Amino acid sequence: MASITVLAGDFLQGDGEYRDGVFTLRTSLHPWPGITLPLSAFKRVEVANQESINNIKDAIGFGVAGAMLLGPIGALAGFMLAGKETEVTFLATLNDDKKLLAAVDGATFEEISRKIHS
Repeated sequence: MASITVLAGDFLQGDGEYRDGVFTLRTSLHPWPGITLPLSAFKRVEVANQESINNIKDAIGFGVAGAMLLGPIGALAGFMLAGKETEVTFLATLNDDKKLLAAVDGATFEEISRKIHS
């Protein structure tokens, strides 16, 4: 399961998830169980923006451990050791021409894109 953030489009802003080829979008109008969209409902997906972000949990953990061992220089080194993730903002067009602008991690986007374009 991967988390999705709906940013704009023909769907209200909200959170959702992607699992086994199905999007489940939870919005203020559809909080539970949400709107389900199988990948077969998608015509295409396009990258709108891609950026690398630090994994905050890892950064804090490594920073604290580094600070305990080596002081301020260790904290900086620990923070730099934290993993980076890629977040992809994408525009999806559904078969009925509705649009969805959403953000998801890079690995999940690659899986979605591969399945839609195959």
